[in-house]
Amino acid sequence: MIVTKGAFRSLYVPILIEQLFILLMGQADTLMLNSYSTNAVAASGMTSQILMLITFLITIIHVGTNIRIVHLKAHQTSMIPKEVYHNLLFNIIVSIVFTLVVGMVFSPLLHLFQVPKDIFNLTYQFGLVILSVLTLTSTQMYIGTVLRIMNYAAIATRITVISNLTNIILNAFVLFIIPDLVGNPVLAVAYATAISRLLGCLLAFIALLKIYRPKLHYFKINFKILYQVSTLGIPSAGEQISYNFAQTFTTAFIAMLGTQVIAAKSVATVLSGLSFSCAMAFSAACQIYLGHFIARHRYSVLKKTVLRSIWFNVIQSLIIMVCVLVGFVAVGRWLTHDVQTYHLIIYYLVILIGLEPIRAINNLIVDLLNVAGDVRFPVTVNIITTWLLLLPGSFLLGIHLGFGYTGIILVSIADEALRFIIMYFRWRNDKWRARMKQIGV
Repeated sequence: MIVTKGAFRSLYVPILIEQLFILLMGQADTLMLNSYSTNAVAASGMTSQILMLITFLITIIHVGTNIRIVHLKAHQTSMIPKEVYHNLLFNIIVSIVFTLVVGMVFSPLLHLFQVPKDIFNLTYQFGLVILSVLTLTSTQMYIGTVLRIMNYAAIATRITVISNLTNIILNAFVLFIIPDLVGNPVLAVAYATAISRLLGCLLAFIALLKIYRPKLHYFKINFKILYQVSTLGIPSAGEQISYNFAQTFTTAFIAMLGTQVIAAKSVATVLSGLSFSCAMAFSAACQIYLGHFIARHRYSVLKKTVLRSIWFNVIQSLIIMVCVLVGFVAVGRWLTHDVQTYHLIIYYLVILIGLEPIRAINNLIVDLLNVAGDVRFPVTVNIITTWLLLLPGSFLLGIHLGFGYTGIILVSIADEALRFIIMYFRWRNDKWRARMKQIGV
């Protein structure tokens, strides 16, 4: 079984630690801001929502580079340093362009997102500070992607941990120790975030320079490579944008169901995020590890290993969700003031036990199709099922027929299951092999 292999474990464990750490630090950041000011949380949340969409567009380069390097490792290892630095330059140029463009239209953008007047100025100032280090953030993400592919996942994880810990420590310092000395503590949090991003980027650069020494000709723009990287990455970004728009509609549906449902849903989603983070880490490790089998055309071994990986991901998700449920039943009563909300959270967690394993294996099979170069098919299926099944079904079952958030989860299960069946048949019938040519390696 693949999880017993040292090579896979050296990928999976660091990525898992990184995912869980980001999950925990994100919650800690929000809790600290919330303890200081509700407006601070709102400003930070609105900024994150806008910049997340921009970051998805930049990760086009990361996805395309990821796929190409996996195949270069199997066929043309000498070309990897040029690929890494060429696409790093591409990443920096695109990030700077996005920073300048979004900076010029940031105020109208906030109006478009209907940011409330009482937090508009704070969100604008907070957002500009975070936007100014967008290039640093995307560069750290890019180098982290490269490090993981090149079997330096532990280094990428250490950089993420150091960067996030620095952010949390600086935030705590300006919010709780010297708030009177920094003028506006909320803006000081933004500057603290910028400092931690700078540190993360510097550490990532140092790590990359130790592995590959850059040469001047690596930075000569090759439009053929740019096209191939973009062709591989754009569908993935399209899927993420479609998903985020769909989530906006789903959130609007849930908002119709009342405060208690929103509160219970929020807690259940955070708790189930533990399972999702583990599944994402497993899928990311599989994409790199099994991508080598795909690149070397070892299809007979690959199919057996993929089947085992699917079962492992299902069992892992089930065990984690059951543990989360049992844990919340044991201690949730002390954390939740309202009895009805407590029972509602338990009810949602029980239903989510059916959703999380299917989400896990869906991510796994899509990641494998992507690394094989079959990037358009998963996106097409995702967009069709999202807008023809998930959204209409959520409104019909959740709102119109009165099943509430339960109905929305059930429709999500049906959507994920249908997509997995379609993707799995795509994988089994080997049509993805014809798409490997577009990788250009």
